Amino acid sequence: MMKRHIISFVTASLFILAASPAASAHTVSPVNPNAQPTTKATMNWLAHLPNRSENRVMSGAFGGYSLDTFSMAEANQLKNTTGQLPAIYGCDYARGWLEPADITDTVDHSCNSDLISYWKSGGIPQISMHLANPAFTSGHYKTQISNSQYQHILDSSTAEGKRLDAMLEKIADGLEELKNEGVPVLFRPLHEMNGEWFWWGLTEYNQKDSERIALYKQLYQKIYHYMTNERGLDNLIWVYAPDANRDFKADFYPGSSYVDIVGLDAYFADADSIQGYEELTSLDKPFAFTEVGPQEMNGSFDYASFINAIRQKYPKTVYFLAWNDGWSPAANKGASSLYNNSWTLNKGEVWDGDSLTPVVE
Repeated sequence: MMKRHIISFVTASLFILAASPAASAHTVSPVNPNAQPTTKATMNWLAHLPNRSENRVMSGAFGGYSLDTFSMAEANQLKNTTGQLPAIYGCDYARGWLEPADITDTVDHSCNSDLISYWKSGGIPQISMHLANPAFTSGHYKTQISNSQYQHILDSSTAEGKRLDAMLEKIADGLEELKNEGVPVLFRPLHEMNGEWFWWGLTEYNQKDSERIALYKQLYQKIYHYMTNERGLDNLIWVYAPDANRDFKADFYPGSSYVDIVGLDAYFADADSIQGYEELTSLDKPFAFTEVGPQEMNGSFDYASFINAIRQKYPKTVYFLAWNDGWSPAANKGASSLYNNSWTLNKGEVWDGDSLTPVVE
């Protein structure tokens, strides 16, 4: 039986580390030195998951886009299919395809109430953003922009920069609500930047653009400094997530001072052939599969092969987050094998309301 009191939960938002050889010998801290005690404890805990012999990979699932499609339906479907709830539940704050009169209306954080409840009952929330394109008044999240347009977005004195700042302010308001409840957040901004389908990424298939890469780093760092230094969001665990099916996975890396977890967004037919694990783990940060699903949405993929590949080829993995709809494990084969594998850690096995499960067995 596991001992469950390495980290004690003494208030709704305060963890205190008890004496532990593993914790005292090698504590892994968030990049934000002012992170909340809860967030510090969670970061150290997940960084040490690979030390375990079992219960070492947090399961995850995507719940949808806030206000538009987000609900607990995906979690409940997985529960019905596997008997388990995912340890991590994801929400996307930004519906960048919408074209309202006010670009900030593409941002919504009404999923927070469910995420707060999920944390309080033993899970961890994840937030991502499909940001509307500030080069336009709204929408256009998949419309490519020039590097000069990118520079305008980075400049807060321009109309484009003001639109970006307005969206960031509303996103920060949502994250602040979670902070005030003591909820740590896996925060994944500007994902799949090495692909050519989002405005913040490349413009051509696998064509390296050094200026573009430098602009991306500036944008990521701008968001980090705003959220951390201006808004004091000390509950964020920062996640860097390039696409597995494109090159230049580490080229966009904004620096070790801005990233807590590195990962891959991976859609695949063969789980044994995912590209980028060695490239990302060489950055010396905890590794995750930050978004996963089968390439084909026909229900034929066997997710048992994915957890087997993690065990055999990607053993440093600390979590995976499976997408919903036709990519969902519940809509394919092997969901029970994935969520009930001895390596998989589900909701309620992260913490029980009083303590995180131990760093090592």
